[in-house]
Amino acid sequence: MPSKVPYRIRRRPQNVPRFWRNIVDRHRRREYTFFRESLLVLHALAIPCKTTVREGKFHIYVPPLLENCARQEIDAYARELDRPTPAPPSLHFYHHAHLTILAMLPLVLWHGWRVNWWNAPKCLPPPSLWTDMGMLDGIRIRLFHEWYRLACSLTLHADVAHLCSNVVFGSLFLVLLARLTGPGRALWLCLLGGVCGNGISLLLHQTNIQSLGFSTALFAGIGALAGFLVWHSQYRHKYLLPIAAAAALLAMLGTEGEHTDYIAHCSGMFSGLGLGTFEGWRRRRGTLPQLPAALMALLLPCVAWYTAFLN
Repeated sequence: MPSKVPYRIRRRPQNVPRFWRNIVDRHRRREYTFFRESLLVLHALAIPCKTTVREGKFHIYVPPLLENCARQEIDAYARELDRPTPAPPSLHFYHHAHLTILAMLPLVLWHGWRVNWWNAPKCLPPPSLWTDMGMLDGIRIRLFHEWYRLACSLTLHADVAHLCSNVVFGSLFLVLLARLTGPGRALWLCLLGGVCGNGISLLLHQTNIQSLGFSTALFAGIGALAGFLVWHSQYRHKYLLPIAAAAALLAMLGTEGEHTDYIAHCSGMFSGLGLGTFEGWRRRRGTLPQLPAALMALLLPCVAWYTAFLN
């Protein structure tokens, strides 16, 4: 006796018009993600469609006159998904980035001379005058054009706690930035971002401003680190994450203390963000010199203090 072959009657869903064609019945990609994105493709092309689920499988019905067009578009989209995506270039990390910690030693040396931890060189003016000579003073900058104060104020600190916090956190983020940009470029970005941040805060303050400390350059380094990661191709699809991390660090580290200059910290971070973004854009077009950048970073405060002593 011939064996009985079970037959299953497949009925068209009631919400699907007669003679509409199923365009995903023979497609090899049957996952829900592809089904959902196929609907987006059809809606973008203004192709009317009806959907149904039968036996755990997704089906899409379109009018017969548009069947070929819909199949071609979905097949083209499937081929685009199957195309291998090139891996983004990996970040190049510089070796010996930890040596940039040595750049914090001149801040300790300068503070020690100013508070008489050890004797200052005889060729320099009395250390008791250095605060008045180098502090960021809005009136003296606007009236007497003492622009060297934008750089000199980065090397002055109010007390030991102020110095230690800037040295510790400055060393941490300077090393992270040096791993990406190189030691010389990291120093230059921090110093230049700090000077630009002081200049921006001078413009934003409604009243006279008097401030000192390396914290503006510290937040410029954080902003430069975020800006560099934004421009790197590996992080472009998540470009808001580095900016959000920099803003979180600004909120945690830059808003404490009674005499904290919030505008200077924000100005330093935004100036560093711009410099870091330009650094990332420039880095993708070739390597950047490290030694000239390090020399400029060291000469900037030296020239500023030399100008201050001459006046």
